[in-house]
Amino acid sequence: MSEPSTAGGVVARQCPVDTSLHSRLRSPDFAANPFTPLGELRERGPVHRCEPPGSSPIWLITRYAEGAAALLDRRLVKDPTAAGLPAGWQPGEGTSQLWSRDLASNDPPHHTRLRRLVARPFTPRRVESLRPGIEQAARDLRERMVKQDTFDLITDFAGGLTTATICDLLGIPAGDRELFQTWGDRFFTVTVPGQADNDLFVAITKYFARLIVRRREEPQDDLLSALIRDTGEDRLDGHELISMAASLLITGHEPGVRLIGNALYLLLRRPEQVQALQEDPTRIPATIREVLRFDSPALTSLVRFAAEDVELGDVVIRRGDAVLVSLVAANRDPARFADPDEFRPSRDTTGHLGFGLGIHFCIGAQLAQLEAEVALRELLPLLPHLRLAVPVDDLRWHPGLQMYGIRDLPVRMAGAESGTPG
Repeated sequence: MSEPSTAGGVVARQCPVDTSLHSRLRSPDFAANPFTPLGELRERGPVHRCEPPGSSPIWLITRYAEGAAALLDRRLVKDPTAAGLPAGWQPGEGTSQLWSRDLASNDPPHHTRLRRLVARPFTPRRVESLRPGIEQAARDLRERMVKQDTFDLITDFAGGLTTATICDLLGIPAGDRELFQTWGDRFFTVTVPGQADNDLFVAITKYFARLIVRRREEPQDDLLSALIRDTGEDRLDGHELISMAASLLITGHEPGVRLIGNALYLLLRRPEQVQALQEDPTRIPATIREVLRFDSPALTSLVRFAAEDVELGDVVIRRGDAVLVSLVAANRDPARFADPDEFRPSRDTTGHLGFGLGIHFCIGAQLAQLEAEVALRELLPLLPHLRLAVPVDDLRWHPGLQMYGIRDLPVRMAGAESGTPG
């Protein structure tokens, strides 16, 4: 380790680049079980430097106190240009200008304005009004699913439910839902902050540009039409509409899929929890909150950049360095939650970071929890009778550093014929 230097009177510990750590964070073993390696990192310290060879510094925060502080620190910004980085650093040269006009890529005062404009039509009342449609979609998916000898709770149910919901919210034609489900899955598979599938960004951008033109001519009762016809003194311009619609689509789909999938996989392995929910379904919302803490679908926060040197934990993060908060590790920090590796729906989960914290708290949090609540209520009668249709080791997990969750959950009814016992 190098000798410490000073910056603004603060001692800066110069950590060596841990390329083995970066490789470990990209491995299939980590995707299936991030808790053990992240727990080891958390015990070693709150902040860790990890990046691939030749990359700019990336810092991973694994403790709750430092993670929450980072999410609230206005010196850690979303706009890379504020940290002295080029405008095209993220997400890609061809679309960086358009895709920098959403909530996730901006800081105050731009973020404040954008959030206000989106929140105006995207109200809790509008989200709650989706409940009957979500319930009907869940029933339809369940009825189709159980007609098969073996079915997948992710691809046949969770993915279809969240896709139908966000497409209904935005006013996306039903015929395009399968396409958007594929796009959502591709979006969250990056393993290094700043990586981009530029063809994907271009395809989504062009799609929404065309859809916005149609909605201007033929408005409907959906969120996109509401954003277009906003009659306030300030409104979203064309680029902002594309960026915001694309962001809502992507972030409204994949996290919901992982939340439902994680909850179902967890309950399949805990029949006592299923029994408790059957005896008292009012426990479902608390169970979902504990899933968000215990098996958070967001593995890390979206990337932030140091706009100036920032002392965090026992290191100094230099201006321009990238910062990720491990939400999974922070939510299992024993300094914040007692017995964090135990799943206890009765616990007080206040303060969990499953949806982030501060001004960038997920705007779709209520929608994701509503989808998960409906999903559990609809599948609860089935859960005691379901068994895995493949060995546990054959299950696939979401790759990358952004999302955590199971990708496939094939099951069969207990007693049904199956080539592979669960």
